[in-house]
Amino acid sequence: MTKNTAAAWMASYNQWERDFAGFLGEKSEYRDGTVADQHARLVKARRMIRRRIKEGHLFTFLRPPEGCSTPIPPTNNLIESWNAGIRDMLRRHRGLGLLRRIKAICWWCHSRTEHPETAAWLVRNAITDQRIEELYRHAWESSPQGAWETYGIPARYGTGIDWNEFHTTTRYPNTTD
Repeated sequence: MTKNTAAAWMASYNQWERDFAGFLGEKSEYRDGTVADQHARLVKARRMIRRRIKEGHLFTFLRPPEGCSTPIPPTNNLIESWNAGIRDMLRRHRGLGLLRRIKAICWWCHSRTEHPETAAWLVRNAITDQRIEELYRHAWESSPQGAWETYGIPARYGTGIDWNEFHTTTRYPNTTD
């Protein structure tokens, strides 16, 4: 893609927004009186594209950062192919425990780098079981469930009691009254 094709895409996107403004502006009113976008997913996608345009992040690969000598790919296909390779390797070795899986991922990534380090460097700098357990413990304690089980801190959203569950006009089928 070039700057000219990016500009042509922007022009066609602006035309699309003008053509479908009425369609995207349609609202639905529900029985409880709330009003929402009738085409919520499409409106959400439009909002995301508008945000990327406003921030200047839509065609960032056309403006490589200073000092970048290689072109930036316009897609993340390379990353996804690496992720697929890692998933495939884990699928083939599904009997590995957690620590061994993490080490296998590190080895897989190292063996596919452009200039892998020597075996001596790997022996000195390889990730240890203790370091993996520290990282895992930190990630667990940072998660909502881990914070609850480790420190007794309740989750901020999503797992607490909702006031509306006890103050509704509809009776629960298994009540005590």
